[in-house]
Amino acid sequence: MSTGKKLGLGCGAFLLLFFLMGGCMAALSGGSDGSESAQAPSEQTEDTAEGEVEEAAEEPAEDEPVVLTAEAADFVPSVLHDGGDYTSVHVAVENNGDTAIEVNPLYFALVADDGTKKDTTSALGMSESQIDTVTLDPGQRAEGLVTAEGDFTPASVEFEENLGLGVTVTADIG
Repeated sequence: MSTGKKLGLGCGAFLLLFFLMGGCMAALSGGSDGSESAQAPSEQTEDTAEGEVEEAAEEPAEDEPVVLTAEAADFVPSVLHDGGDYTSVHVAVENNGDTAIEVNPLYFALVADDGTKKDTTSALGMSESQIDTVTLDPGQRAEGLVTAEGDFTPASVEFEENLGLGVTVTADIG
């Protein structure tokens, strides 16, 4: 077998392995960019935000696996603050369930008094006392600030574990 033939077969085998690994990764990731599934729940959440707030107020908090409370708070800028307007809310998340839950600033959204949902991703790190990314075991509690860009009056806070794949818990700001 000639040297060129050996080199060609070696490169071909490498490319085959590379494409096979890429196909496996595409199959594992689902093959979509997630834009459709990420937008559909947010549209539904905006339409039903008021209904969820009313349902949360009617049910006793102790029976829920995740209890969320929220209070208005002043925005205290961190060293990363870029000079824009931001609105903060002090939240407390308590795990009353039987399994651990993940808490992350990305899992929160603020709902303004006019009903618009404010994303918190653009305000990550802007507040001095931002809620930490933690795993809460049953019976544990986490507190901190959730901040969104803009100057608005917040009416409620939504917490949805796993970036939209979990159950949404809503708390009125009291």
